[in-house]
Amino acid sequence: MKEKILIIDDDENICEVARIALEAEGFQIDTAYDGKSGMEKILSGDYGAVLLDIMLPEPDGWEICRQIRSGRFKNLPIIMLTARGEEVDRVLGLELGADDYVTKPFSPREMVARVKAVLRRTERYSEDSAELQCGNLSVDMRSHTARLGDRELDLTPKELSLLRLLVSNPGKAFSREELLRELWGFDNPVAITRTVDEHIKRLRAKLARIDPRQTYIQTVWGSGYKFEVKRND
Repeated sequence: MKEKILIIDDDENICEVARIALEAEGFQIDTAYDGKSGMEKILSGDYGAVLLDIMLPEPDGWEICRQIRSGRFKNLPIIMLTARGEEVDRVLGLELGADDYVTKPFSPREMVARVKAVLRRTERYSEDSAELQCGNLSVDMRSHTARLGDRELDLTPKELSLLRLLVSNPGKAFSREELLRELWGFDNPVAITRTVDEHIKRLRAKLARIDPRQTYIQTVWGSGYKFEVKRND
């Protein structure tokens, strides 16, 4: 049995198009037409992913995304539904912790492909049995935790996946485009590479709050970022 997917959108036609396309691929589908009932279903259900519209009756998609990422369902994959051409919505959604986005009106085939891609990435990281260790920093994707010394880092799923990728390739420089392809599955991500910078910024800040004496993620000018521990003199 495939994953159960929740669609939250106040446009019943969009919900119906998405439901038909996903059920044809064997997914179980549940729907909600406003933010309140959508959040109630998230809290009471067991979903593999959520398709989340931004412009919802209260609470809106931004607030639902924040609540998901700060609660016990923080590992739930989120695909934002955004209006075509609204780049600022896509960027903000990714910065709030969304895993991907689909622009409306969307191609049902593309939407299904993005749902499958997000679920594959989630499954791949969840099944990684190795706990990564570098000095006093450890990352365990099985338990979805990272620790610096004896303190657990409060990371979003995307921040955790980003840290895992960098730690598992120490010294390797990743461009912003490579990170977006690996972690978000984007093939043409030039317009929204700033979301990588925002995730790096927040990840650095969380590491620095625990250990301000060292920098763990280095900027490689003209390229991107790499994991390399340096003392802050």
